[in-house]
Amino acid sequence: MLLQPTGVPSNTSFARLITPFPELKDFTVCYRIRIQRFREESTLMSYAISSKEDNELRMDHRTTGYKVSLHSKWANSKIQTPLRQWTHFCFRYGFRNGNWVIFMNGEMSDSGNLPKTTLPLKPDGAYIIGQEQDELGGGFQRDQSFCGEITQLNFWSRELDETTIQRMAECSDLDEGNALPWTEKSWKISGDVTWVTYKQDDICSNSKRRLAVFPDHFTLARAIHICEVFGGIVAVPENEKENEWLFSSSKDDAPYCSKNVGASYLWLGADDTQEEGVWRYLEKNETLPWPGNWRGDGPNGGKVENCMVMQAGSFPSAWSDIACLDSYEFCVPCEFEELAVLYLKGPSVCPGSPFNLEYFLGEKRGGRPSLIGFFHSDIYWDTEMEAWVLKSLKEEAIAWWKPPRKKMYPYGKNVWTMGSKICNIDIGETTNLTISVCGEGLFTCKDGTCIDLTKRCDLRADCSDQSDEASCSLLDIPSGYMANIPPPPVTENEPLPVMFMINIISFPSIETEDLTFVTSLELKLRWQDVRLTYLNLKDDRSLNVLSEAAVSQIWKPRVFFSNAQGNVFSNLKEGSRIECIRDGKSTIGPPHLEEEVNTFSGQENSLEMGQLYSVTYTCDFNLQMFPFDAQVCNLRFTLVSATTSYMTLLPTNASYSGPPNLIEYSIGHVTTEMINLGEFSHVDVQVRFRRRYGFYMLTLYIPTTLIIITAYTTFFFNPYDFNSRIVVALTSQLVLSSLYTQTSNSLPKTSYFKLVDIWLFFAIVMIFIVVLLQTLIDFSAQGDFSWKDGCLSKIAGILSRKPPASAKKNGFTRDESRCATGILSCCKPEGQVEGIKIRVAGVHGLGNIPSTRNWNAPLEPSALPDYSPFQRGSNSQVQSPKVNKSMMSKSRLFIPALFLVFNGIYWGTAIKYLNSLDENEAEL
Repeated sequence: MLLQPTGVPSNTSFARLITPFPELKDFTVCYRIRIQRFREESTLMSYAISSKEDNELRMDHRTTGYKVSLHSKWANSKIQTPLRQWTHFCFRYGFRNGNWVIFMNGEMSDSGNLPKTTLPLKPDGAYIIGQEQDELGGGFQRDQSFCGEITQLNFWSRELDETTIQRMAECSDLDEGNALPWTEKSWKISGDVTWVTYKQDDICSNSKRRLAVFPDHFTLARAIHICEVFGGIVAVPENEKENEWLFSSSKDDAPYCSKNVGASYLWLGADDTQEEGVWRYLEKNETLPWPGNWRGDGPNGGKVENCMVMQAGSFPSAWSDIACLDSYEFCVPCEFEELAVLYLKGPSVCPGSPFNLEYFLGEKRGGRPSLIGFFHSDIYWDTEMEAWVLKSLKEEAIAWWKPPRKKMYPYGKNVWTMGSKICNIDIGETTNLTISVCGEGLFTCKDGTCIDLTKRCDLRADCSDQSDEASCSLLDIPSGYMANIPPPPVTENEPLPVMFMINIISFPSIETEDLTFVTSLELKLRWQDVRLTYLNLKDDRSLNVLSEAAVSQIWKPRVFFSNAQGNVFSNLKEGSRIECIRDGKSTIGPPHLEEEVNTFSGQENSLEMGQLYSVTYTCDFNLQMFPFDAQVCNLRFTLVSATTSYMTLLPTNASYSGPPNLIEYSIGHVTTEMINLGEFSHVDVQVRFRRRYGFYMLTLYIPTTLIIITAYTTFFFNPYDFNSRIVVALTSQLVLSSLYTQTSNSLPKTSYFKLVDIWLFFAIVMIFIVVLLQTLIDFSAQGDFSWKDGCLSKIAGILSRKPPASAKKNGFTRDESRCATGILSCCKPEGQVEGIKIRVAGVHGLGNIPSTRNWNAPLEPSALPDYSPFQRGSNSQVQSPKVNKSMMSKSRLFIPALFLVFNGIYWGTAIKYLNSLDENEAEL
């Protein structure tokens, strides 16, 4: 029984059983069907007792699965019924326990339980083939009709065993049902229903292999391509029967296919290029399973003729070898291991479209193979229009494509003209439609071939026409999208989080004197825009960069660099990029898109904006511990796109990727912190600078220590050479003062003392103490310390007078500018001492002139006091002045002790501070 052979859905095509339907408890129903087209529900049979009990028994073969209703209780399975292929089904039901089992082609495919019932299938109801009853014997709908063939429909009033069912499926057991045998039923047919006769072998075969002939001229390369785009390969018959069928179905086109030149007219898909005489398939390295129907004694062209053709005329259905030349053009047969599905994609197949999404290669129409829709639309060649026509059999809907050249088939992407208003496309408008065998996970090249969808827009041309790298849009922006309005929050009643990531690349300049530093940084902001849909995202993020055109169409966050010098905002200038971040899983794109895509929801996937900046910041350096100081400087960022009630800046990652040791500083940890300040969201990035003090140790601390040591060594100079001692000490003081001034000028002026200031000040004080002690040592060796009555008082008075002119007598020079004579007179009241030569004995001989403060003493040895700083030697000469050795010795101990005590306190403080810095770094 063949229902709806025209393919037009109808509610008038059905067959009603005239033979009375029996009562059934346990039962098994088996049948063979070949579905030509699906309907939305595709009800094969329905049995009703009354208008209220209309689903007593119902069987649907839908695209979503095989479903059976018993007493309005459904047994659902996901068994897919193949199109255009004879398939054997059995449904077995156990009345006592409600168990059901479904067999397909003799194999148990699914099972389950229905609620137990005490009611059998009542007899004498309305049993209908091809429609679903909404009322007793009627209430049919065309979308619930059946389009296809059914035979061997039998009912048994028992549960058949698996072996019996398998034997029936294999056609080795042709016993009919004891309750309702197929050959004894009487039917009343109505509408588009007819009876067809087949050989038993035809309906018992489960072969999925198909052959189709394309009656146009093709070179061998084009022949291979045309079979490939329709999902097959160039055919080679596998047996004598198949060879005869191929010839008989194409012989009428033989004159056209051969161009009336010669007997060869069909390409066959094999060659013996690899090994002479061994014929292999063109598309796979396999030898032919059948030796073939060769003309004469077999191939005779040797190594020159390596391709295969079928001939007509004097050599009907015979094979022959031929040279593989591009100048030869023949028709081509294609073979398919199973029914190849072609998919229609484009704006005209929106939800509710009258055009089907899936097609298969069907019978010739207009002289060329047609494409038959799974439901109710066809694509065929219209000879009058000279165009490929897409037409619905269910509604008045049509579209067409006129190929620019002959022998072109509607595969790949082409521009179709709408003959009806479909999916908001007006009559006469054109739109791109794609037809190909590329299913889920595949992309259709413009020439109709398929590549893996992951290779789409990967910067490598995988299609021969490079169409996979064209129109690489990553965004599907809905209509009505407004780029100036922020996205809605991902979680309802919560602000939209904008994730903040920063990578500080370098610090080109850190100016302690100006309290500023320059930093090069990479700022990244990541957010989700639930309004958007992303297309074909890759795991490699570099392939998910949006174009400038796409960036200009979407909303982007705006961040202000709050404490930077100048008016700095996040921008999208040179070097910027916005990437789509693949976080969620993909779904297959909707069919209304003309190209295959994997779609990613904006609810699960993110956008990330990145930009490089070079920014100058100010920082309040705390220099109290200089040069052992560590600074913490803040980089503040403010999200100014909207207030915190709408969105917040959420720090997620902060890092420093530059060298850890700079010229003057070492860079510590970089941390982030959210700041609640004002109406906008803020993030502070804290950068820790730790000064490298090795330079100051070499250029400041060690030199000052050496200067102090140099001044200290004067205590070990000739104790009688006061001038040398005092000159070295004073020179050290001058050098240290210069170093202090130089160091102070290189640092910012602060109102507080820095640690280095304390060191330098102490060094100056130490040398001052050395100078003071050297002076006291020398001064304490004098005999008179009285200021009022002593010689010093008199000298002070004399120094206030105008000194006499200098004179020279007996080789002794008197310094009249400094009252040399006056000194003698004040020290010797009875008169001026003249002509006295005095030699002072040093450590190694005669030395400097001794101090004139002793010139008032008599030269006789008996007149020299005990405390005199001079000792009298022979020949009435004064030798070796005395020194305060006690003070000298104590000074030698006092200075190191003072220096060590200070260093202990100073360096203890510095080391403690440095240890605290290490602990803080470890905690971070």
